[in-house]
Amino acid sequence: MEGNPILLSFYGADFTGSTDAMESLTIHGLPTVLFLDVPDPSLLKERFFYAKCIGVAGNSRSMTPVQMEQELYPIFSKLKALGSDFVHYKVCSTFDSSSLIGNIATVQQLAQKVFKRLAWIPVFAAAPDLKRYTVFGNHFATMDHETYRLDRHPTMSRHPITPMDEADLRTVLKNQGAEGLIELIS
Repeated sequence: MEGNPILLSFYGADFTGSTDAMESLTIHGLPTVLFLDVPDPSLLKERFFYAKCIGVAGNSRSMTPVQMEQELYPIFSKLKALGSDFVHYKVCSTFDSSSLIGNIATVQQLAQKVFKRLAWIPVFAAAPDLKRYTVFGNHFATMDHETYRLDRHPTMSRHPITPMDEADLRTVLKNQGAEGLIELIS
């Protein structure tokens, strides 16, 4: 919105990722404040007038799709009301999720309901500083100085809650129920 000081607002699927996003934005010249819920606009205006970005540290990475809908729909609605130029959903840099826990396609569908004008949602999954890469849609992560495709990664392929058995993020999202155009940018 014109005149709105908030350039970007985001929801982080876990606390660690939320702090990573806050740090990255701040390091790159965008003062960022992190909250546990969407702040009241008057609080932003009075106490955090300098902030260009605000984030909400969440825990949707550990939720079922039903729990995610209950958690995210009101948060997305409040973020929309803030009027930031961009709204970002910060996923884990290993993209670990499943149809039953942390379903990223559920987020896509909710975002399309709340933000209505979305024809497609870009997915930025690479995090080179953390040695996480996406090449031709396939996600890779480094461990002990060796880079693995996500479905062959020693930890992520055996994750106790969301084991990754596919490295192609387009297939991961399709298997979780993503509909419409998914654009992967690495």
